[in-house]
Amino acid sequence: MESPRFGIIIRVNDLETCRCFYRDLLGIGEPVSDSRFAVEFRPSEWFSLRLEKSAASYLEHASAATTWVLECDDPVILRERLEDNGYTLSAEPEERSSGEYFRGSDPEGNIFWVTRRH
Repeated sequence: MESPRFGIIIRVNDLETCRCFYRDLLGIGEPVSDSRFAVEFRPSEWFSLRLEKSAASYLEHASAATTWVLECDDPVILRERLEDNGYTLSAEPEERSSGEYFRGSDPEGNIFWVTRRH
């Protein structure tokens, strides 16, 4: 498999919970690598999302400057799946030049945005 051209690393305290959230609830697929210390997803051939376990107490997830965008077929269905499992996705989208974006966060408060796939 060719290396992606772009990737993001998110440091998390509870790798198992976050692995399940990204794989099962956000539906970004099975990991391409998976260990007790890191898990890497390849939602597309050019993008890699890696979760790394970190016990660092200084991680400020909800106020982090880094966010990422997930394109999906139907943000409303994704919102319902998240809500059924105790998570939220904003009910009202934010308008941006490239469309509507809904704000969400993972189990540790790391922010992501969801938009409809074009």
